[in-house]
Amino acid sequence: MKPIFTAMLFLGVCGQAALADPCQDRFTDLYLQLDQGMPTKTIATTAFKGSTPSTNEFHYVSQDHYMTVPTEPAGPWALGYQNVLYQSGDEGKTWQKVREMETAQNADKARADKLVNAETIRNPACGEETMNGETVEVVAADITVSQGMVTENRYTYWVRPGDGFIVKAVYDTKAPGFEMVTTQVIEKAPGLTLPAPQ
Repeated sequence: MKPIFTAMLFLGVCGQAALADPCQDRFTDLYLQLDQGMPTKTIATTAFKGSTPSTNEFHYVSQDHYMTVPTEPAGPWALGYQNVLYQSGDEGKTWQKVREMETAQNADKARADKLVNAETIRNPACGEETMNGETVEVVAADITVSQGMVTENRYTYWVRPGDGFIVKAVYDTKAPGFEMVTTQVIEKAPGLTLPAPQ
């Protein structure tokens, strides 16, 4: 009986290995990131179907220090710093407190939400593409996001193989009554400094 049990165990392990999908695992790893572990600057363009696209600059130092600058159309700047959300109507010259936040708690919730959503990842696709003269990894999959309203999404990441940095991301989102596509172009921003209201 022992040789039979050993053979069955071997077949079971091999079957599990066969079910593993390296492309889906790669997408899951990218999706579960809360940040890229360094200061970044992102140009984010959001286009709702039937509406004019809007563009924001997102400057990120850490989960507790970041700033959003609407550029098209222009609008008030927003700054998160030391558990407080601020707003500026004069391009950062002065800041008004909007409300207090729980940054660590929010990060924990974001992580928990992502783990729930990750259970729905399907239809992964991995490949390569040339971007700005260099070859980058392209990783995409469908995912259902269930926070707020339920949306069906196709997320695509462009990743620099040398350092694993996500240089571009596209989020194609559909729900009853609306469709939108958000495109993020991301760059490292070493030495980035942001306002620190007192």
